[in-house]
Parts: sequence; C-alpha cells; structure tokens
Amino acid sequence: MELFTGVLSAVIAAIVSLIIALISFVTNKNTLRSEREKFERELQRSMTSKLYDLRLEMYPEAIAITDGLRKSQMAAQQAHLSEAYFKDILKKLDEWHGARAFLLLSRSAVDTLYTLRRVLREKPEMEGQYSKEQLEKIWKAKGAFRSALRSDIQFLYEEETEVRDD
Repeated sequence: MELFTGVLSAVIAAIVSLIIALISFVTNKNTLRSEREKFERELQRSMTSKLYDLRLEMYPEAIAITDGLRKSQMAAQQAHLSEAYFKDILKKLDEWHGARAFLLLSRSAVDTLYTLRRVLREKPEMEGQYSKEQLEKIWKAKGAFRSALRSDIQFLYEEETEVRDD
C-alpha cells in the first residue's frame, strides 16, 4: 500500500507539473504575441508619422504647381492658354512626381495624378484654342488630384481606422 501511495503521489505530482508547465507555456506564448503586436503597432505609427511629415513637406509644391489650373487663373490667362501653357505645368508636375513624390503618393493620389497628366496632354480642339469642355475637364482633374492629396494628409493611425471599421 505504501508503494501504491508513493507511486500515486509521484503521478499526481507529475500531472500537476505538466499542467503548470502547459499553463506557463500558453501564458508566455500569449505574452510574446501581445508584445510583438504592440511593437508592430508602434513601428507602424512611427512609419506613418514619417510618411505624414514627408507628405507635408512635398505636397504644397504640387498644390503650387497646379495653381495655374484654377478657374480664376485660367480665366486670367485666357489669351495665353496654349498647349505650351499646359505643357509647362505638366513638365513641372512630372519633375515633382519624379523627384521623391512618387514614393509618398497613395494609390488614389497616383490615379488622379495620371488622370490629370492625361488631360493636360490633350491637344486643343479648336484651332489652337481649348474648348470650354476641355478646360472643365482640366479643372475637374486638378480638383480631384488636390482632393486626393488632402486625403493623404489626413493623419489617422492604422489601428484607429480599424476601430472605426469594427
């Protein structure tokens, strides 16, 4: 009987040790996962902050370049609205995009930039003069591009947008 009690005590002690080891393993695993997720969120926040700062540095130049595409600016330049006028703006926009901005633009901003570039490349319809419809398309494309840039500057951390989606 003493042998049976000793073996039973050893088996119970072994089972308790295994349960404690299993609980410790699961706890450590969850703690490590939690710490990794926290680190990844902090890293994402840091990268988002850097991207935001670079956008704030670069985007005002694009706004200045496209200033000549405002309705009031085009109306003031009516006599000088030639293909060369729009090609000059397009050239400046391409230089801006090619320098560093291409790394910073969101997909939406890139799409609107390509639309603006395509519209600016169109030839004048009427004997070297742009039609009202063409000027309206240019103005709308400029507006969509600027709106996409403004959207890029909205500063929301990824986890904050995830909370909204839930």
